[in-house]
Amino acid sequence: MSPLLVTACVVLALGVLIVRRRSLCLALISAQSLILSGVAMSQAFDHSELVLASAGLLVRACTIGVILGIGIKRTRESRPVRASIAPMTRAVIAFAALLAILLLVPPLGIGDYNTQRAAFALGVLGILITLARRATVIQIMGVIVAENGAVLLALSSSNNAVPEVIEMGVIFDLLVIATVAMAFHQRIFAHFGSSDSANLRSLRD
Repeated sequence: MSPLLVTACVVLALGVLIVRRRSLCLALISAQSLILSGVAMSQAFDHSELVLASAGLLVRACTIGVILGIGIKRTRESRPVRASIAPMTRAVIAFAALLAILLLVPPLGIGDYNTQRAAFALGVLGILITLARRATVIQIMGVIVAENGAVLLALSSSNNAVPEVIEMGVIFDLLVIATVAMAFHQRIFAHFGSSDSANLRSLRD
């Protein structure tokens, strides 16, 4: 797998963690998902068992982009939802996490080592996005970034051992999760007039 594309996936995830505008975050995560689907399609030329999975990844990337785009359009914020952690602090935390991954993640022996570390990096960055951002739609994107890490890890496997049925099941599950999460996002916005997840602290049994 091209080191440039692998690096691009990590940089795009960093962008989702740092930038403020939801629409820009959506553009970054859509680009990341399309890169992964493109890599899968290029591998499908040599491994016919990846044809269905690569098509599913492309459908997933387009569908999630549409679902999140509609959600963002329907929930225009009257003011920006500011994260609890400043962008520069988020960047420092992210780089520290990436350095730890670089130093601590051992070779798994299933493919390219650097690609595997990048996959772990996407998983960690996805968790950081979910924890550090307060806009619910960006928190959903954090889940997608983490799942993209799992996709990258599968694509880095030298023997393409992940069955297509499992891959397609994971893709379908993520689409369902994204759809349900966006429904909750819109309900939260309708109730509070904002998608700031901090508003949920005011709820009581």
